[in-house]
Amino acid sequence: MDKKVIFVHGYTASSQADWNPNISKELRKLGVDHFIPDLPGGEYPHSKDWLEIIDREVKATEKPIVLVGYSLGTRTALLYLDTYEPNSTDAVILVAAFNNDWEHNRERKDEHYADFFEYAVDIEKIKKLAKQFIVIHSKDDSSIDYTQGVEIANELGAKLITHDGLDHMSAPENYTYVLEALKTVL
Repeated sequence: MDKKVIFVHGYTASSQADWNPNISKELRKLGVDHFIPDLPGGEYPHSKDWLEIIDREVKATEKPIVLVGYSLGTRTALLYLDTYEPNSTDAVILVAAFNNDWEHNRERKDEHYADFFEYAVDIEKIKKLAKQFIVIHSKDDSSIDYTQGVEIANELGAKLITHDGLDHMSAPENYTYVLEALKTVL
């Protein structure tokens, strides 16, 4: 595998939360180079800190990058592309994705992560920075409404993979859906 997969977890999560341990175990078996950082900030994260960690990892490899963002990590992945404009991004997978409505989304969680939503990212610029975009979202997501995933998929020209009955897709067994999408871009 000649690509590096970089995961960006969700709000208050870690490398040991949600489906991260399961997907990491499977990727190790497949020999896939990957990185799941424990991003700082807890309930009060700052986008600048998260973006710097991702950028360090991107710059530390010569391989094409596959970014996988989950929940708040979806916004982080798009902010990363918008801010740093890397030329090494092969694919972006957004799981339980936010749309680009920064004014609406900054109000969430009592603005604990408002600095992730200070402006609309430049979708046209972002679309040119990766060869492929995939959005995975469950229709019954109780945290980020399914319509947000549909909207960002449409704006990015992304392949939309829709599920139902998986809520916010955080259950450990849901790694299989992410792994299935990953295998199509590796």
